[in-house]
Formats: sequence, structure tokens, C-alpha cells
Amino acid sequence: MNSLTFGLSKYHKIVYKNVKLLVFDMAGTTVNEKGIVYQTLYDTIKNFGLNISQKEISKWHGSNKYEVLNHYLTNDSNVSLEIRNCLRDQLYSNFDNNLKERYFNSSNLELIDPQLPELFQKIQKKNIKIALNTGYSQEIQESIIRRLNMNEFIDDYISSEQVKIGRPYPYMIYNLMERNKIECVQSVMKFGDTQNDIYEGTNANCLASVGVLSGADNEEKLKGATHLLDNVMNIQTD
Repeated sequence: MNSLTFGLSKYHKIVYKNVKLLVFDMAGTTVNEKGIVYQTLYDTIKNFGLNISQKEISKWHGSNKYEVLNHYLTNDSNVSLEIRNCLRDQLYSNFDNNLKERYFNSSNLELIDPQLPELFQKIQKKNIKIALNTGYSQEIQESIIRRLNMNEFIDDYISSEQVKIGRPYPYMIYNLMERNKIECVQSVMKFGDTQNDIYEGTNANCLASVGVLSGADNEEKLKGATHLLDNVMNIQTD
């Protein structure tokens, strides 16, 4: 009953059994936001007068966005220790406001595929739970879930803001397991579009850490994944 099939190609399929929980990233994996979050991250840091180049952003794919902001604030020699804490709250607020404006005042935000709800509901009928995790704040995560009615086809969700440290550390996965009474991490599968998603799954020792090519990172960046899928719609329920 708790089995899952991947269509890796027209002729190659793989079946996993005894699966109890699937953990999906949001941006680039289940949500199509057209790269807005990383452009907003760069623009916010740059406009705050901190030292950053556009090419640096790629190394932060999948990370807690506030850890990234804090990294550039902490490592900028022009910012004194005395005023850093005062500036931190303003930097975080600027990012939140910029992201909300770009996300919710436009048509940029949509599900990665219109058939995603149907797929997830079919998976749930196999007694497999669906959870989302993210490097967004809890507030922004919940706003996205409400906007896209994702509560109708998921069981749980968590933000890296709710654990001690985010990806590539495995704490979001462990927290979801505890909340959903999943005893064995070998019954959990992780899906994501970034290198940090893959590391998160492997660091948690998940049954599989699956990369998807629908988001931020390319095949080379995701080479450590157990499998690579074009997108989550390659998961089959029959």
C-alpha cells in the first residue's frame, strides 16, 4: 500500500515500498515563483549597502534566507559590531516586505503544475503523508500555502525558522517525523531543487533524497541526489 514509483525515463522505473512520509521543498519544487526569492535576496542585500555579487547567490539556494542576510551583515567590514544588531531587524524587515510585494502583488506565484493537488491526494490515499519545508519565514510560508490552497492536499509543513538551524542540517525533517509519529527515517523521502535540499535528505539518512530539475539548481549541482526527476509530476501512484 505504501509504495511509490518514479518514472525516471520512458523505459526505466523504480519502486519504493514502505514509504510513510514525503517531504517536499516549496520554491522550485512544488511552487513556481520564477526565481523571485533569490533576486529579492540579492536586491535586498545590495540595496542595504552590503558587499555582494550576483553570482554569489547561487551558493545559497535552499538555505534559510535570514541566515544568508545575517551572513552578509556580519561579514561586511563597514558595519560595526555596535550597530549590527540594530541593522539586522531592519534588513530582515526589508527582505520580508520586498518579497511579499513581489510575490503577492503579481501573478508570479503558482503551483509547479496544475495537477499537483491531484497527484498529492492520490499519494495520500496510499497512506503516505505529504509535508512541505522551506527556507522562508513561517509567515511567508503560511501566506503561500493559503494563497495556493495547499492545505487542501498536504498534511503538514515547517519553516527553517522553527528549528535551530536550517538546511543542509536535517532538523526540519526530524521535526516533521516527530510531529507525524514517523519512527524510522528510512520510510521518509525528501524532494528538492537545490543542492542544500539533497544534503538535507542525505544528512537525515532518508530512504531517498530526490532532486528535481524544475527550480534553482542544475543537474551538475544535484549530482549527489539518489535520483533526478524533471519535476515532481514524475512520481507515479499506480
